[in-house]
Amino acid sequence: MEKAIATVMLTVAGIAAIVAVLNALMPAISRTSGSLVASADSVDSRISTQLEIIHAAGADGSATVEAWTKNVGSIAITPVDRVDVFFGPGDSFLRVPYGGAGCTAPCWSYTIENDTVWNPTATLRVSLTLDYTLAAGTTYYIKVVAPNGISDARFFTV
Repeated sequence: MEKAIATVMLTVAGIAAIVAVLNALMPAISRTSGSLVASADSVDSRISTQLEIIHAAGADGSATVEAWTKNVGSIAITPVDRVDVFFGPGDSFLRVPYGGAGCTAPCWSYTIENDTVWNPTATLRVSLTLDYTLAAGTTYYIKVVAPNGISDARFFTV
């Protein structure tokens, strides 16, 4: 009889210990799986995003530059106003802030051509308004960076 009572008590203690360990570990496992899912989503977004500056141009004496950037990835790039644009002579470029249509220089605005959202195959026309004029024979650098960090850059000469 004493053996049976001891066996029951050890079994109950073992089950209680297992429950305590599971209660301690489940929140950590849940947080870890949430982090893994978020990381996988972030990696998927970066892998699926790809853009290419297909043309950039400006004229001597002009304070505007036009650059066409194509979404060659497999997902839409949003929000477009969170895109970063860097521009300037090859040795001293700066980040140009987004300003929307009619903005005060230096700034950039955009038009999505052949779509309403910057979906795959759509082209983003970036219009830069500068606080200086372009000079003939000067090489300029433009870089467009999607909100998730994927980018493309191009040099062009006026």
